[in-house]
Amino acid sequence: MFEWDRNNLRKIRAHEIKPEEAEQTLLNDPILIDVQDLEVEIRFVYYGETNARRLLGVVATERGDNMRVVTAYDLNAKQRRNYHTQRDQGSERNDEKDA
Repeated sequence: MFEWDRNNLRKIRAHEIKPEEAEQTLLNDPILIDVQDLEVEIRFVYYGETNARRLLGVVATERGDNMRVVTAYDLNAKQRRNYHTQRDQGSERNDEKDA
């Protein structure tokens, strides 16, 4: 499901993030923030949480049936506010659907 190699492991290690934390973030219903259409591939920027509730940004691309994490990083204060605002708005929309 996830594709790891020396390059992307080096990039996340520089941010003191473990591969399982990036994977958890992508599996825990992250918020899609941006789509970057590069000439060679499309990259997706997600904000989300690890199982330990660490807030991360994860840049990933699809490779066939696999996801390849390009990099991952801790969210800064502005990004955390953006994440919580969007997460709260999503909860409100879901509550309205259930009513």
